[in-house]
Amino acid sequence: MTRLLRTLLIAAVAALVPASASAERADPEAFYQVAAFGDFQTNLENALGAGKKGILVYFFQDQCPFCHKMEQEVFTQPIVHDFFHKYFDVYKVNIKGNKDFVDVDGDPVSQVEFAVQNRARATPTLIIFGEGGEEVVRFVTNPTLEEMLAMGKFVVDGAHQNGKDFFNYKKQATDGIEQAIRDDYL
Repeated sequence: MTRLLRTLLIAAVAALVPASASAERADPEAFYQVAAFGDFQTNLENALGAGKKGILVYFFQDQCPFCHKMEQEVFTQPIVHDFFHKYFDVYKVNIKGNKDFVDVDGDPVSQVEFAVQNRARATPTLIIFGEGGEEVVRFVTNPTLEEMLAMGKFVVDGAHQNGKDFFNYKKQATDGIEQAIRDDYL
C-alpha cells in the first residue's frame, strides 16, 4: 500500500511540473504603452533616442477573433514582452476608433485615418516603424509566437536593411528562435 501511494504521489507531482512551467503568462494589456499614446512622432523619436529600433503598432478592432487569439496566445508570453520591450515601444490602435493623436510624420489624425493611411484594413495588422517614421516590416493576421519573435529579430538584426524579404526570412528564422532570443538578445 505504501509503495502504491508513493508511486501515485510521484506521478501527481510529475504531472504538475509541466503545468506550472506553462502557467507563467504575462498580462496582454501590459504589452502596450497605452499611457504614452498621443504623439507617435515624439514616441518614435524617444524610442530611437533610447537606443530602441522603433515602435511596434498593433492595429486591432473590437470583436476581432484573430486579435483576441493573438492577444491570448502570443501577447501573454513573457519572452514576447521581454524582447519587444527591450527593442521597441509598443502601441495599440483601434482601426475604427475616433481618438485623435499625432502620427509618425507629425500630422494630426484619428485612429481611423491612421489605419487607412497605413493600409491596416484587416486585423490584426502589426507594423514596426523605424527611423524617419518609415515602415520597416508589416505582418497581417495573427502570428505564431515564433513568427512574432522573427518579426522583431528581422528588425533588430538589420535584415530589413539588406533587402531581405521578411516572409522568406521568417521561414528560416523560426526554428529554435525562442532559445536564440533568450541566448543572444535578452
